[in-house]
Amino acid sequence: MRAKPHPPVVGSTRREFVTVDEPGRPQCHASTLAVVDGVPVVAWFAGTREGTPDNRIRVARDGHLRTLDTGRDVAHWNPVLAPGPDGALWLFCKAGERISAWITLVTRSHDGGRTWEPVRELVPGDGSGGRGPVRNPPLLDPGTGRWLAPGSTERWGEPPRWDPFVDVSADGGRTWTRSPIPVDHDALTGAGHIQPALWQGADGLVALMRSTEGRAYRSVSADGGLTWTPAGPTGLPNNNSGLAALALPSGRVACVHNPSGESWGSRCPLVVSLSDDDGMTWRPGPTVDDGVTPVDPAVPQGPPAAAGFAPGDAGVITTGAAEYSYPSAVLTSDDLLITYTWQRRGIVLARLHLADLERRDLRGGSRPSGRTRS
Repeated sequence: MRAKPHPPVVGSTRREFVTVDEPGRPQCHASTLAVVDGVPVVAWFAGTREGTPDNRIRVARDGHLRTLDTGRDVAHWNPVLAPGPDGALWLFCKAGERISAWITLVTRSHDGGRTWEPVRELVPGDGSGGRGPVRNPPLLDPGTGRWLAPGSTERWGEPPRWDPFVDVSADGGRTWTRSPIPVDHDALTGAGHIQPALWQGADGLVALMRSTEGRAYRSVSADGGLTWTPAGPTGLPNNNSGLAALALPSGRVACVHNPSGESWGSRCPLVVSLSDDDGMTWRPGPTVDDGVTPVDPAVPQGPPAAAGFAPGDAGVITTGAAEYSYPSAVLTSDDLLITYTWQRRGIVLARLHLADLERRDLRGGSRPSGRTRS
């Protein structure tokens, strides 16, 4: 990781490259982040472009880059790092030529991401298009001990159909049972919703989802993740790109996303939005990347406008110009840490002071004291 004594900032956001312009890997995307003993561990996929057979999972810790050996000579996608109920660091990822035919692979590290166990299938023989977490990390429900993995499947036929679910494990990740999030496809203009993010809300578990409908959609579970309410729209714009959401210590929710409301719309800027009602309504927070302020003055910023996206079952084709997207977010005692795709050329680690997010009054000014989660 390329640490900077005084990295350039956007507002109060401090940023540095985890990787950029890596030789032999023209594009990288879909980073994931975990913190082990105070040290960030970051993973992503990299290769010629999204979906090409040379894509592999790359893992960074302490400035060292490694390639995860899965024994499979196919495209790899969407790694997810998460601390497991057993105390190990888990790494999930997808593998396959097409999104609709993904299988989910999993491994564990017992030394904070330096070495990994042999990779195995999460649900052996499952051909449904992916199990376990698809983009955001599993959540451990303290009330039930269940490990809840936010997942989704994508069908790219005519018409395309996307469906979210939560994979539930009651035995520490050994076995999984899929719990669907109901979607009224007849009421939608597009394929549906994917890639949920989970948090423990005031009245139960909450899932916030990427959508084709111009807004993020939301679902709630009052029984520890076993059943979910039908997905409904929120006030958060969504451009049909990945988002990351989590609850802050006060109960306020932070979501990192692109604020466009157009499906396959602009992936610039990347911002944080804040909610005090468990994700129904949202107000602007800090900007993570405005597409103008360089992360490192020594790295050329690149073209100011994107050429758009050509999405399909074999992956999204794009130049990556002006793309700042697909965030992953975790909390430390002092900061909200975020990684994200930088023009498909690099992965950036950003730090925002947690106190600044908690103090921000969504109506303007300083924030009065709110509820505190037990």
